[in-house]
Amino acid sequence: MDNIKTDSAPLGSVPSDFQQGNPSRPQRQIYNITGGSAVHIGPVIHNIHGCNPRSQHKPQDMPLKKDVEELLKCSREIEERDKVEVSEHLGSSWKSLGRVMGFSAGQLENMIADHTRNVDRVYEMMSRWHDREAEDATVARLTQMIIKVKAYHVLKKLTP
Repeated sequence: MDNIKTDSAPLGSVPSDFQQGNPSRPQRQIYNITGGSAVHIGPVIHNIHGCNPRSQHKPQDMPLKKDVEELLKCSREIEERDKVEVSEHLGSSWKSLGRVMGFSAGQLENMIADHTRNVDRVYEMMSRWHDREAEDATVARLTQMIIKVKAYHVLKKLTP
């Protein structure tokens, strides 16, 4: 560790059996690392910020399989109520859904500039998608796209 540049310093005192060089126990030092980012010391890595995607979906948020199958079969053109439900419940996945719907990065940035709240951005995006796709903007197609971005909780709000 002599080649590491750090503002760290050992903390606390080292137990006496370490100071005496007891060969049955390895020497250890405790460091206080300040201002560190993505610091890894030792053999174990705890992934705190990047959680397993499956763990983000709570069982109570998952729709029933039969309900999803009904939505996937529904050829009804989306309506105002669908736009409202999606916009109120989609949350931070809205840009992912926008990309799946075929919106460019510039179009998504314009929605950000035009609206301060995600709810309004999503509603605008849903309206533009509906205008562009017309009768092809069906509940089934919307369901497929929502599944693609893994916003399963939104599916519970849609009705066939």
